[in-house]
Amino acid sequence: MTSVAQEQLEGTGELFLRALPASNPLGFLAALGLLEVVSRFVPDATLSWRGTVTPRAVLAGVDGDEIAELVLRDAEDLSRSAVLGWPVERPISDVKISSAELSAWAQAVAEDSPEFADQWCGLAAEGGLDNAGVSKPSHLHFVAGQQRFLSMVRELTQHITSDRIDEALFGPWRYDSPAPSLSWDNRGERIYALRGTNPATDKRMSVPVANWLAFRGLSFYPTRARAGRLETAACDRSWKSSAFRWPVWKGTLTRDVAHSLVIADQLVGATVRVGSRTELPKPGVLQQLGIQRIYQARIVRTDSGGYGSFTPAEVLVEAN
Repeated sequence: MTSVAQEQLEGTGELFLRALPASNPLGFLAALGLLEVVSRFVPDATLSWRGTVTPRAVLAGVDGDEIAELVLRDAEDLSRSAVLGWPVERPISDVKISSAELSAWAQAVAEDSPEFADQWCGLAAEGGLDNAGVSKPSHLHFVAGQQRFLSMVRELTQHITSDRIDEALFGPWRYDSPAPSLSWDNRGERIYALRGTNPATDKRMSVPVANWLAFRGLSFYPTRARAGRLETAACDRSWKSSAFRWPVWKGTLTRDVAHSLVIADQLVGATVRVGSRTELPKPGVLQQLGIQRIYQARIVRTDSGGYGSFTPAEVLVEAN
């Protein structure tokens, strides 16, 4: 680890992840992803948030010198799993596949890689198909056109180094890598209406490990098929005009507790909307549950191709 990281750890037993702000969906998902990774090896690891204006992630329960090794080991394990390596002869490039392929993929994950079942459930759900009978991906699937989500994720693993891990967790984010961007950074939104050309054709530089860890964070957001439509936890049901919500908590939570909290219907469910204030939890309820605030970022998709992006986050409700 860098000397900066060592200073942050000294005397506290906590790792202050200054580059992972709760107000940025990429930062929040990456913090969850890091908790997912570390908890595979250190089940008692916890995640919390420090700061009031812009809370930033704090990881505890693991030696900072181990972080890079754990991230690298986890990436290797997941790359070899059925989630990213099915079928073995020629792994699929995207989540959008036929119903038969989707069922076969789910079966392969259940039999060969059950430890990554939550990761798979964050990508697609059996029975969740579009009108053409092709699997519908998670609402957090923002790529389209010539981009292939799973191929991009596999490419990210080639850019996971100790230096890039430090960049992702402690900053500054340099945005100097040609590795794929999964478009979850709301600081990188490219609005077509404000541009002379379609931004989808631009080569976006990225923070590769932040994107990889955010992909791991999808483990916290399962999809499900309901009445012929795919739903994604913590997102509105509409595909074209959805939104993503997430809570920031005050205490320290293990992976399993955080997993339940971030998808709790009463906090972030599809009925919690800005235009329906009566559905928002009251500040006193947040206080009782140990929640500092709830953020929301709208999901914007282009008319041509469906490329997605997040708008800047807004605070929906804050504890007393």
